[in-house]
Amino acid sequence: MTDSSSRKIVDSANIYQDFETRFYEWEDGMSSAGFKLELPDNNREGFDWGVTGYNFGRVIGGVLTVSEHDINRQYGNLFSMPDHIVIFIVIIGGMDVQCFGRRFQMVQGDILIQDMSQPIQIRVFPGDLNPHLCTYQYIIMPKHSLHFNVDIASLHGKHLPASSPVNIVLRNHFATMVQVFDQMTEQEVLSTGEGAAAVFLQTLHLVAGKKVEHPFEQSAHLERICLHIEKHIASPVSVDALCKTFALSRSGLYRLFEPLGGIAQFVRSRRLLLAKRLLRSSSMSDQSLAAIARQCGLELSALRRYFNDVYGATPKEMRMKFRLAEKLEGQSDATHVNWVSSL
Repeated sequence: MTDSSSRKIVDSANIYQDFETRFYEWEDGMSSAGFKLELPDNNREGFDWGVTGYNFGRVIGGVLTVSEHDINRQYGNLFSMPDHIVIFIVIIGGMDVQCFGRRFQMVQGDILIQDMSQPIQIRVFPGDLNPHLCTYQYIIMPKHSLHFNVDIASLHGKHLPASSPVNIVLRNHFATMVQVFDQMTEQEVLSTGEGAAAVFLQTLHLVAGKKVEHPFEQSAHLERICLHIEKHIASPVSVDALCKTFALSRSGLYRLFEPLGGIAQFVRSRRLLLAKRLLRSSSMSDQSLAAIARQCGLELSALRRYFNDVYGATPKEMRMKFRLAEKLEGQSDATHVNWVSSL
C-alpha cells in the first residue's frame, strides 16, 4: 500500500487550538500556489478548514473543505510559485472569479484553470446546507510539462462548465485517482501520476487549441512579455528587441518589471529556476553542465557564478544534492510547499 507519510497529507483546523495557528497553517498551504488568503471580518473566529492532499509524483492534488474566504494572487506575490498550473474543481458551494477584467461565477462541477504566474482574485463561498462550507478539489502540475507548445496565458482564468465533455473527462479521472489512492502501491501511485499528467496536459492542449477570443486583450503587458521570455529563454534577451516587439519605451519596460526586481533580475531568476529543474531531472543526468547552461541561455561560468550567489552551491553540488534527495525520498516532511517545489 501507499506510504501515506510521504504521499498523503490529512490536516484540519480542529487540531489547532487557537485562531492564529489555524489561520497560519491554512495560509502556509495556500502559499504553495502563490495565493494570499483573506477572511471576512465576520468569519474570523469561526474559520474552519480541512484538507487531504495526494502526491502522485508528476501531479499533486487533493480535496479542500473550507469556510468562506478570498484567495488572491497579485503582483506582490504572483512570482512566488510561477512555474505551475493549478486547476480548481468545485464540489460544494461556488467561486466568484475576477481575472483580466472579467468576472464570472463557478458552481458545482465547474473547473477553473490558472497559470500561477498571473494574477487572479477568487471569493470562495459555501453551499446552502449546514455546515456552511465550500468543498473543491485542486490539481497542480509543472508548467514546463507543456513545453510551451500551448499558449499558457490564454488558459489563465479559463472556465470549463460542468456540462463540458472535457470537464467531465478531467473531473472523473481525478475523482477516480483520489478514490483508489489508499489501495495502490507506491509504484502504482507514481504510474497513475504519469498517466494522469498525460491526460490532464492533453486536456489543456485541447482547451488552449480552441479559438480563444482576444486572449491578450485585457492581459497586462507584463504577462505577455514574461511569456515571450519563457519561450525564448535559451536565447539572448535584448531590452531593445523587447521594446520593439511590445511597442514600449525602455523606461516603460523598466517600470513594468520594477516590482519583480528589474528585468535583468527576472530573466536571471527564470534561467536559474530552469537550470535547477534540469539538474533535478533524471532525463538530463547524462547532459554536461555546459549543455544545461546553454539550454538556459547562459555561459557555464555565469551559471556557476549565479548558483554560488543565489544558492550558495555550485551546479555540480546542486546536482549531487538532488540525487541524494531522490535516494532519501519519503524521509522528508510531507508538505504542499515541499511537494510543489519538487515537481
